[in-house]
Amino acid sequence: MAEEKIFLIKGEIMEKGGKKPFSKEVKAKTASFATEKALCLFGSKNKLRRNKIIIKEVEEVKEDGRKK
Repeated sequence: MAEEKIFLIKGEIMEKGGKKPFSKEVKAKTASFATEKALCLFGSKNKLRRNKIIIKEVEEVKEDGRKK
């Protein structure tokens, strides 16, 4: 089984007042799963549709908190 990695997701949320930047760490097996998880989390917690969430960067983070 593949072990889960930590990914840092950076992007913007489009709101009525304009664009609001965000960054979030999520655990996932691959970068595409991490992107999907981030979209699900922001959509459910902030009542946003996927077209209002813009993901600009996905980076793998080492266990000690540094970028790979």
